[in-house]
Amino acid sequence: MIRAGFILAVESYLIRKGLASVLNRIPGISVVKEFSNAAGLETYAKTHQADFLVISVSLLDKSLGIPPMFDPALERTILVEEVPGDGDRVAGMEVVGPCDTKERILEVIRSKTEGLRDHHRESPETELTPREITILKQVSMGLTNKQIADRLFLSAHTVISHRKNISSKLGIKSVSGLTIYAIVNNIITIGEATAKGNR
Repeated sequence: MIRAGFILAVESYLIRKGLASVLNRIPGISVVKEFSNAAGLETYAKTHQADFLVISVSLLDKSLGIPPMFDPALERTILVEEVPGDGDRVAGMEVVGPCDTKERILEVIRSKTEGLRDHHRESPETELTPREITILKQVSMGLTNKQIADRLFLSAHTVISHRKNISSKLGIKSVSGLTIYAIVNNIITIGEATAKGNR
């Protein structure tokens, strides 16, 4: 599963919120920050990072401080055409616009994130082992370290070590965050998660 953060720099409120809604519904993708102008983007980008930038064609001329990693010529940037015809002046770049269907926008997003998806496949250190998946399921069901250890015939120390590895690999520390991850990735059902208080 990919895990990618997107920055949106789109002048139009409606287009920006529409794109945010589409992106946030894709498992493994989240919008980390939204801007309606180039100045806000430049200030934020100096101290923060994200995997991808979605930016209006109209903001390109106004934004002189976009970090090199988000250069429009690079694969990490998706351009948004707010005014029909704007995208014509950006040769060779993928451009989405207000007239595009949801399917077309998703196609562009998938094509941009495909490399990241392949990178995760090729990096086994970021993949959970079968044992870690089993422990993640138990954690998501609300079991304590001792309960998990008793169920799986492990020591509590081993369970704690596995949990640290899981949090490190996923970049998620809270139980609620791990539970959401487990639900999204079909490791646990919503029913199992909501019934955890009865255990």
